[in-house]
Amino acid sequence: MGKDRRGNAGRMPDRREGLVTTIVITLVFAFLLILSIFLSSSLVAAEKLRMENAVERAYSNVIMALRIGGDVDRLLDDENVLGFGYYTHMGTPLYVWGNAYQRLPLTSFPYGTGLNGSYSSYDEETDIIETVRYASSVMITPGNIFRDGEDPLEFPGIIYVCFDASAFAERVTMLSVFSAIAFIVVILLYLMVLRIFQQNNVYRETLRRQESLVRLGEAARTLTHEIKNPLSAIRIELAILKREVPPSLMDDVRIIDHETDRLKKLTDKVSDYLRNPLGNPAILDIVVELRNLIQLFPQGVHWDESSEDSVIVQFDPERLRSVLENLLKNAVEACEGMAIDVEARVSYDKKGRCVVMIKDRGKGLGESDEKRIFDPFYTTKIHGSGIGLSISQQFVRAAGGSLRLYSREGGGTVAEVSLPCRIRR
Repeated sequence: MGKDRRGNAGRMPDRREGLVTTIVITLVFAFLLILSIFLSSSLVAAEKLRMENAVERAYSNVIMALRIGGDVDRLLDDENVLGFGYYTHMGTPLYVWGNAYQRLPLTSFPYGTGLNGSYSSYDEETDIIETVRYASSVMITPGNIFRDGEDPLEFPGIIYVCFDASAFAERVTMLSVFSAIAFIVVILLYLMVLRIFQQNNVYRETLRRQESLVRLGEAARTLTHEIKNPLSAIRIELAILKREVPPSLMDDVRIIDHETDRLKKLTDKVSDYLRNPLGNPAILDIVVELRNLIQLFPQGVHWDESSEDSVIVQFDPERLRSVLENLLKNAVEACEGMAIDVEARVSYDKKGRCVVMIKDRGKGLGESDEKRIFDPFYTTKIHGSGIGLSISQQFVRAAGGSLRLYSREGGGTVAEVSLPCRIRR
């Protein structure tokens, strides 16, 4: 229990460090995202201001040309003005140039435009800006317009300017596209950096476990070697003791024999864990192997009749038997104190792999058990060694498969072994 607490305490700083790093990465990219949005919005707003300024400049230049004279046609071309009109307050034209109304449709503009204010509209389909403004007193030299008079004319009227904003619209569109691309790039970079960080955490955790397993393996190898020699001597002396002790002490001898045998099995399991997990693979029918093993267990362990009749895999026979026997044994022991209800099934998954499922209605797995169930020497049993599932997982992985345990719907546990099929019948 103390060891578990120390382990959890050791993992807490790593979790906090990972959480803090994730938050920092998120904040940095959030800042970059906000900055890119702000910059793009500022650039678009600046371009719109440039467009409004260009319209105002064109309007002023046109009025100036009409007042003091000049080449109006050339001026309008340079200022991107498509049309210009000077009208009476009733919409009657006094001067019309280019793409301007022959008679100003006052009803098309908001109420009060003519005498009380100004109006501008932008057509997104044609990229044309129309500006209508009331001029209280604009002095125009007729010779600048009609070429047939010299006396200035002064009267109230409405000035209409039609402006080509396509160049500005193209720049705004390009800025919007680049802004969207920048937004997507920042999001993708964030996801990529976050994924790399998470993968590094996984690699670091895997490396830590591998280093721990190496140290554990060296310690276990030394310990197993040191135990086997005195254990052999104890078993020899125990065989002699069985012949010499009186019947009244035979129960005590049996206890010693039982515990000695359990210690031997433990050292054998540790040796299995440390040696080559692949073994000598052979072509086997896993359905036959599993059904033969079920016969050695109590009646509560039964075969699912919906299973495949034959599934061929490549696996070391002894190691396959060890894996299946260990999973069946764990399922039966999980039902301790209640009726044994264990079901075994073999099928194919969508990828054509062999799937062995051993389901029980036992006590089930706790949240901490699911995370550590395959750790060497971790066990929830009083008399368990905690090495069986670790060995089974190692054997299955060496054969190119996977082993996982998860909670069963309705209570209990599911042990699932996935293996590549040698031949599918």
